[in-house]
Order: sequence, then structure tokens, then C-alpha cells
Amino acid sequence: MSYFKSTSSILWLGREKEKKILELCKNHIERVICVVKEMHKTFHAFGELNQEKVEENFKEVFRCEREADEIKRNILEELSKGLFHPINREEIIRLLLTADDIASYAKAASRKLLFIPPKSLTKSLREVLMVFSDNLLKIAEEVNSAFQLLIKDPRQAVQASHKVENLEEKIDDFRVESIIPEFLSWCDTSKSISLCLILKEIIDGMENLADKCEDVADVIRGIAISYV
Repeated sequence: MSYFKSTSSILWLGREKEKKILELCKNHIERVICVVKEMHKTFHAFGELNQEKVEENFKEVFRCEREADEIKRNILEELSKGLFHPINREEIIRLLLTADDIASYAKAASRKLLFIPPKSLTKSLREVLMVFSDNLLKIAEEVNSAFQLLIKDPRQAVQASHKVENLEEKIDDFRVESIIPEFLSWCDTSKSISLCLILKEIIDGMENLADKCEDVADVIRGIAISYV
């Protein structure tokens, strides 16, 4: 079975139609990374108490996410046209939908940030949220690098996917050691249950974003291993 999958994957990557699909997947992931980049800008504008910039950046988050959705639809349409081996189709769809989740979590976190007045948070809490967004941008960019290597050098893609996994672990440690203590301290003093709930959802969504980056890296690693 492993030999069959390896052989089919090599043929899959060598055919013109499948190359077109991979190129579309590349464009999709780049748009997903665009969503994360704009989310990152949104959190930094929030940390700098620039509400106007927060709203402007969210519009860019929305734009990038909409573009990613359009590419996703095009890929699904292409998949419905041609004759693909079920394994190949499953690999592409997994990659596509898992990457799409990254964009969804980034957009949701940015949107919910609009409901929190920046000045209502302490400076230290705003700062750790900015660092959190820095880390999310870094892991998302590593996912993009892993996908680029999948096309060029599958063996290197496997190594790149391991790097994403290590980053996710560091992000989880940062959340537990830095984000949660600041969040709980702020909630104790703010006495605003509604804002605490919204901020908790934001933090959870950001952690889910990191988890999805790791999931995409797992898919990339699986594809790469199947034909190295």
C-alpha cells in the first residue's frame, strides 16, 4: 500500500493538471498567510491604542480571507473536473481545508478584537497579545515555507514541518506562562465579565490558529514522505 501511494504521488506531481492544482494551492496558502499578516497588524494597532488602524487592518483581514475563499472554490472546482486518484484528491482537500481553518481563526480573532476598547486592557496584557501575534505570524510563514519546499524538495519539506511543530510547542508554552497569567490578573481587576469572555475567545482562537498551522504541516509532511 505504501509503495502504491508513493508511486501515485510521483505521477500526480508530474502531470500538468495536478501541477495546476498545486499552483492554486500555493496561491491559496499565500492568501491565508496574508490573512495572518493583517491579523498581526491588527493586534499591533490595538496594542498601540490606534482604534482607527485596528478597523482599517481588519478590512484587509477580511479582503485576504475572501480572496483565499475564492481560490479554495476554484481548487474544488478543478478537483471535480479531472480524474484524480482518491488518495491524491484526499491529500489536496485535507491540505486545502486545514489551511482554510488558519484564515478563519485569524479573521475571527481580529473581528472580536473590534469589540474590546484598547484602553480597557493593561499595557502588559496588550504587549503579550502583540507578542502572541508575532509568534503566530512566524509559524504561519514557516507553514508557507514548508509548502514551497514540498514542490521543490520534499525531503526539506519534512524538516520544515518539524520546525512548525517545534514552534507550536513554544507558542503553547508562551500562552500558558505569559498570556494566561496576564489575562487572569486583568479579569480579576476589570470586573467586566463580557470583555473577559470575548478576550478568552480571542486567546483560544489564536491558540487554535497555531494548532491548525501544525495540522497543515502534518499534511505537508505526509505528502512529502509519500514520494521521497
